[in-house]
Amino acid sequence: MIKLLVVEDEVELAKNIGEILKNRIKEIDVFISNTIQEARNVIHKHKPDLLILDINLPDGRGTDLHKEYKEFYPEGVVIFLTAIDSDIERIVALELGADDYIVKPFNFNELTAKVKNWVKRISKSSKEYVHIFSDYYFDRLSGSILLYRNNFYHQIDTLNYRESKVFEILIENLNKTVDVEEVIRNIDIQLNDIPSIIYHLRKKLAKINNLKLITIKGGKIKLVVV
Repeated sequence: MIKLLVVEDEVELAKNIGEILKNRIKEIDVFISNTIQEARNVIHKHKPDLLILDINLPDGRGTDLHKEYKEFYPEGVVIFLTAIDSDIERIVALELGADDYIVKPFNFNELTAKVKNWVKRISKSSKEYVHIFSDYYFDRLSGSILLYRNNFYHQIDTLNYRESKVFEILIENLNKTVDVEEVIRNIDIQLNDIPSIIYHLRKKLAKINNLKLITIKGGKIKLVVV
């Protein structure tokens, strides 16, 4: 289920947007906020995948909330909603990294179409990408380690099948000690394969700032953010 947050200070409009989208798009769970502070609380509690964000809000600018949201959740999508039919506003929004925009007064069919498109794209990516930490992600399907910057995924390196399987276990246990025996039980590999896998995995992960793969006496390994 994709989580959608509508941030709009006109209470009735926000309610209507939420109800119409929820009725027309079954794959979403809708939250409503009328101020930046309310939106912050929802973002940190529920981590919405998609924001419909008004630029002008009673307690600040939507552009500032957009920046905070992207820092918290780089992969999230933002559609700016504004009554200002201005090329300058649209250019500023897009330069700030907005994924889309729609100008008030708007047609609900147009808004629904935009949201449906983004829900499809988010749903697809959510099945493929695993968040490692900060702006780094791992693509389970291709084995690619990715850096998300400027609304694009940049490939850092690619893991082979065995490296990918070990890495997935380490991501699930980030900053926790993992017993090599547990890795072997979950993956079809031999004990004597582990040193080679760890060696090559460590070399590739060295390209990621602040992420270290360490070995611990007693047949244990640990992926840590430093």
